[in-house]
Order: sequence, then C-alpha cells, then structure tokens
Amino acid sequence: MIKSFRQGTRVLIWIGLGLALSAAASVSLEHWRSGQVMPLDTVRFDGELGRLQETELREAVAGALDGGFLGIDVGLIRRSVEALAWVDTATVRRVWPDALQITISEQKPVAQWGEQALMNGAGQVFRPRQLPTGLPRLSGPPGSAQRVLNRYRELRAMLMAAGLEPTELTLDERRAWTLTLAAGGVIQLGREAIAARLARMLAAWPEITTTQQRALAVADLRYPNGFSLRWQDKD
Repeated sequence: MIKSFRQGTRVLIWIGLGLALSAAASVSLEHWRSGQVMPLDTVRFDGELGRLQETELREAVAGALDGGFLGIDVGLIRRSVEALAWVDTATVRRVWPDALQITISEQKPVAQWGEQALMNGAGQVFRPRQLPTGLPRLSGPPGSAQRVLNRYRELRAMLMAAGLEPTELTLDERRAWTLTLAAGGVIQLGREAIAARLARMLAAWPEITTTQQRALAVADLRYPNGFSLRWQDKD
C-alpha cells in the first residue's frame, strides 16, 4: 500500500513538472513573440543617404519593428524602405544582440522623365516629391523609357563629338524623334534611320559653321537624301 502511494506520488510530481515546464515554455514563447525577450534596442542606417532624411527612413520602418530582435520581419522592413522614391536597394541584417542595420543604396538619376519623374541609369523610372535641376529631359509613350534613354546616349555621343550638346529628346506618339540642343536649336529626326540621318548632317557641320555665324533654330533631317537648316535671328 505504501509502495503504491509512493509510486502515485511520483507520477503526480512528474505530471506537475510537465505542466510547469509546458507553462514556462508557453510564457517564454509569448515573451519571444512580443519582443520582451531580446528586445530590439537600436536601428542604424548607413550607406548612401545624400537625398534621404533619417527621419523619413525611421517613419518608413516604424510599423514593422514589432517582434523583438528575433521576431522582426526583415523582409517587410526591406520592402518598406525600398518603397521610398529615392531608395534603389536596401539590405537589412540583425546585429547581435539587439540592433538592426539597414544599408541604403540611393537612386542615381541620369535624366528627367516627362514632367514629374526621374530615370536612373538602368532606365527605371521613379517619382520623388521634388525633382533636381540640370538633368537632360527625356520623354516618350508609356513603356518607352529604356528605349529613349538608349537612343539619347547614342545621339549624345555623336553630337558632343561635333561640339553640340543635347538637353532634350522626345519620342512622340507617332514614334518620331526630336532633339533639343543647349543653344535652343531643334533637330527633327523623324522615325527611320535616326543615327544615319544625324551622321549625315554632322559630316557637313564643320563646313556649314565656317560660313554661318548664327545659332541653329531648326534642322529638319527627314529628307531621303539631305536636310534643311533654319537659323536663329540675330537680336
């Protein structure tokens, strides 16, 4: 009888220990989920922050920091940062024991796209609240950004070799190209053989400029075997 009582006592003790451990594990899990165990203490931003304010970055991630050091969703934080217009890419990593490091790569605009957007070197369009000045202006139908940028680079190299600087390139709805020069002149290129037409004009340009002192107003290159030039009036 005494032996059975002792065995029953042992069983009850083991059951009690099991329940206690289970309760402790449950409490620990809840603490882990809530971030009370290993809380996140520091969020650091580094990398390229020329056009980004740290306050703007902290606002972007504020809603994604729940869960403590181990429980935070680093993918959500990265997406929140990359949603900012001036952010190209972001990497997020935990730094033991209580910090988060977010490294930023900023967008590098190479041109203004249309009236309210910018374009990076890969032809990707982004829309910050304010646009910087001094960039070439490119425009075209939806989906044509990369094509317009590639064409601008090609034509710019040709023009700069001749001492002419382009500031705008437009592809209109009829797929016709128009260049604008820094001095105000316009070059109408049409829809076909764009580079060949410009090369034909530039081949004659040194001879033309020896006899013409006025700045170019309009160059129409849409002729099959030649081009026409109109000059700006002298003030």
